[in-house]
Amino acid sequence: APAMTLTGHVEDVRPLIASAWASLAPIHSGGGPRLKILEAMALGTPVISTSKGAEGLEVEADRHLLLADTPSEFAEATVRLLGDCGLRARLVKNALDLVSAHYDWTAVMPRVLQLVEYVATAPRGRAA
Repeated sequence: APAMTLTGHVEDVRPLIASAWASLAPIHSGGGPRLKILEAMALGTPVISTSKGAEGLEVEADRHLLLADTPSEFAEATVRLLGDCGLRARLVKNALDLVSAHYDWTAVMPRVLQLVEYVATAPRGRAA
């Protein structure tokens, strides 16, 4: 079986991510939410990312994901993950716990609603 399959367009990427052995996020520039990393974590797929890719997420290296900023570091992290089933299992569990506690809608919505209520009831000038 081939080690890699190019799929082209797919209607739903989630089954592919969930069945992947790892998710790589070699992000070197840009900002914004790191939804692909969170999505992989939520689907139980261990992540190897650059420091830039993990920027802004409440993650710890070697606890929630592996960090690699150069091609040799990506290769080293991949080999490390391949050779250590315990590490893989810990990363998946810790990442799932993190996503559930901090990024799941059930965790996020109460904070969003609290902010909306605060802004909606704020006297003029306080909400700025």
